Amino acid sequence: MSSYFDLTSGLWKWASPVWLLVLSLTLIFFIVQRGTLSKRSLLFVVTMFALAMAYVSPIGVLSDGYLFSAHVVQHLLLLLVVPLFLLLSLSKSSTEAIFSHPFMNRMGHVLAVPFLGWLSGLGVMWFWHIPSFCNASTESYSLGIFRDATFLLAGLVFWWPIFSPVKRFHLPSPLAMIYLFSACLGCTLLGIYITFTVISICPAFANPVDRLGIMHLLYDQGMTPALDQRLGGLLMWVPPCSLYVCAIMVVLRRWYSEMGQLTPQSTGATNALREARS
Repeated sequence: MSSYFDLTSGLWKWASPVWLLVLSLTLIFFIVQRGTLSKRSLLFVVTMFALAMAYVSPIGVLSDGYLFSAHVVQHLLLLLVVPLFLLLSLSKSSTEAIFSHPFMNRMGHVLAVPFLGWLSGLGVMWFWHIPSFCNASTESYSLGIFRDATFLLAGLVFWWPIFSPVKRFHLPSPLAMIYLFSACLGCTLLGIYITFTVISICPAFANPVDRLGIMHLLYDQGMTPALDQRLGGLLMWVPPCSLYVCAIMVVLRRWYSEMGQLTPQSTGATNALREARS
């Protein structure tokens, strides 16, 4: 019982600076929403909860040099979950008003370039898991903040062509499915590499500095550095692809809905042409 308490009591970081970011984003959200609440506000609450848990919960504490698998979970939250739900929480009318200005409209079209989004989403994950960069960003607090910021920004750019609140920035449905499927392949390759390589992807996790005095408890549970890295590779592989498959299903539903809207118009045009001929 005492061992369990020792393992869990220090794994929550309630004084994390992330609360400043949460409060700032909440203020900006209500300004953009003009103080009105809707069903999308619940999605924003989920977004802020996920962002806070990425740092405040044991995920954030263990990712700070203890467990590589927790490090991967944190980055998946920052890259895929938080940006996705943030975009889904934005009001279509408010976002359309912002992107109606010429400069913002051009910016929206730039963000909708598929290669830019795909390279951002896959590139940051691959880049920050090069052993030297992964190790440096884990050991340096300032570099770690920069790394996490790149995950959040890259995630927004990645999801923008798929789930932008402004419909004109969406990729055509067939291209969107290719975009998501290829992203799944990219995560799969990285996950397979991390799972089966004998190289330590992030040496800081192979020899952690035990600031909380809990490593012996983790090792007693069988969480060795080698097993931890394999688990991190599987987490890099399976959950992202599951999310991409769900997104592909949403795109398919959107495509089917669009085709259903076009069919009556096509039928009406055909009937009008027949009447004109007769």
